[in-house]
Amino acid sequence: MPAIVAKAPAKTILVGEHAVVYNQPAIAFPINQIKAKTTILANPNGQPDEIIFHAQDIFLDTNYMELPGDHPFRVAVDIIKKEARIHHYPACTVRISSEIPIAAGLGSSAAISVSLVKGLSLFVGLKLNNQKIADLAYQIEIKYHGTPSGIDNTVISFNQPIYFIKNKGFHIINPKENLTFVIANSGILGNTKEAVSGVKKRWHQNQDQYNELFNKIGQIVANAENAIISGDIKYLGSLLTENHKILTQIGVSHPILDTMVKVAISSGALGAKLCGSGLGGNMIALTPPDLAEKIAGQLEKAGAVQTIIDVVQKAKNE
Repeated sequence: MPAIVAKAPAKTILVGEHAVVYNQPAIAFPINQIKAKTTILANPNGQPDEIIFHAQDIFLDTNYMELPGDHPFRVAVDIIKKEARIHHYPACTVRISSEIPIAAGLGSSAAISVSLVKGLSLFVGLKLNNQKIADLAYQIEIKYHGTPSGIDNTVISFNQPIYFIKNKGFHIINPKENLTFVIANSGILGNTKEAVSGVKKRWHQNQDQYNELFNKIGQIVANAENAIISGDIKYLGSLLTENHKILTQIGVSHPILDTMVKVAISSGALGAKLCGSGLGGNMIALTPPDLAEKIAGQLEKAGAVQTIIDVVQKAKNE
């Protein structure tokens, strides 16, 4: 049996992070320049449920049966066994790798979860649609994050831009024009738990002020969707910068992120903001296509440890 290979892209929250926790919408895009990959090789001589996991990025080299019952990799196998209605999984070796930096707001765990679900299901002949993949990957994400919003596993499973509201669903957004982004890693590990809990604490202390800020972010998201659909790229850029200012107000930015946002804009970006939970991690800049390389270079000079240029393609029916 040939090897099964399943890949899943990274993602970025374009606008709406943090406010999405408080029932505001958010827009997320896939990033196809960097991906997670699951490769599964059959082991004809192995026993049922003899599944060897190799994940060099996290220094994991172990057997399925040796993993704790709530380990995300074991959970992935168990949910596929249940979905496929099999008592035992065929013997195999599962290799997991990722180009996506961890703790950087780019959906590394969700991409691994999605690639695992896709690979493990294909290996036993189970063909799942995108929504089912997203739903099963969410069950794995719970083991990583407790109560994630669901936006990461959804945008990664569908591999298309989405407009998302927690517990209310999502719809796909069709851009009128290609959108060129530069994503820059600050080199500082973000801490989602710390960022989210900090915002929650400050929200409890001043709910009126924070609800007003979250409502402003919700309006930015609505305007951003209209700008994406209509192809008003300059306006979209200004909305990113406006969103960053509010994220700074709610206390989730970092001096290096603020510096990189300013550098990107002064180098010709149409707008820029932190992306993800903040306190480190990445920032994203919307750029004219011909300036993307220059802006990436300026961000590296300003301290970015990695830059990625990614183009979100316009809708095919345009």
